[in-house]
Amino acid sequence: MWIGQLSQLHCVPAAVAGTTQFTLATNTVGNGSVQLSPSGGVYDENTVVQLTATPQPGWEFAGWSGDLVSTDNPASITMDGNKNVTATFTEVTVPQFTLATNTVGSGSAQANPAGGIYNENTVVELTATPNPGWAFSGWSGDLVSTDNPASITMDGNKNVTATFTEIVVPQYTLTTNLVGNGSVQLSPSGGVYNENTIVQLTATPQPG
Repeated sequence: MWIGQLSQLHCVPAAVAGTTQFTLATNTVGNGSVQLSPSGGVYDENTVVQLTATPQPGWEFAGWSGDLVSTDNPASITMDGNKNVTATFTEVTVPQFTLATNTVGSGSAQANPAGGIYNENTVVELTATPNPGWAFSGWSGDLVSTDNPASITMDGNKNVTATFTEIVVPQYTLTTNLVGNGSVQLSPSGGVYNENTIVQLTATPQPG
C-alpha cells in the first residue's frame, strides 16, 4: 500500500500597496497660531486631523477658510487629498466710555484709575475731598451714594456729581467786665468764637 505524502502549502501574502499620503498646509491672517493633532503636516490618506486656533492677546478667532470652512474651534478635517487651510483672527475692539465728574460746593473729586476714558466694564473708584469748612454730602447723577470712596462700573458713558455743603459752626460771644482797676486779655483775641473754642483769660491789675 502506497501512502502518498501530503505536500505543505505555504500561503504567500499579497504585496501591500504603498500608502498614499497628503499634505496639510496652514496659514494665518491676523495674530494667532494653529496647532495640528496629530502634528506633522503630512498624513496617511483618510487621517482625521484636528486643528486648533489660538489667538494672541487682543485678538479673537474668526473662522477657517480654504479647504475647511467653519467657525468651530477646534475643527476637524479628513485628509482625502492635499489641503490648505487658513485661520483668520480679528483684533478685539473694546468699547470705551467717558466718565465726567462735577462738584457742587467747595471740594474736588478724584478718579482711580485716572484719565476719564475707560474700557468697558472698568471699575473706577471715586473719592470726594472737601475743602476746609465743607463736608461731603453725597454722589448724584449716574452714581447715587453717600459712600466715600465709592465705585462705579463703566458700562456706558457716566456723569457723576459730588456735592459738598458748608459746615455751619455755632459762634458765641465772650464778654469781660472789670471791678476795680485792671485789664483782661483774651487769647485768642476777638471776643467772638466758634463753638468749643478754648479761650485763655489773663487778668492784669494796675499798680496798687
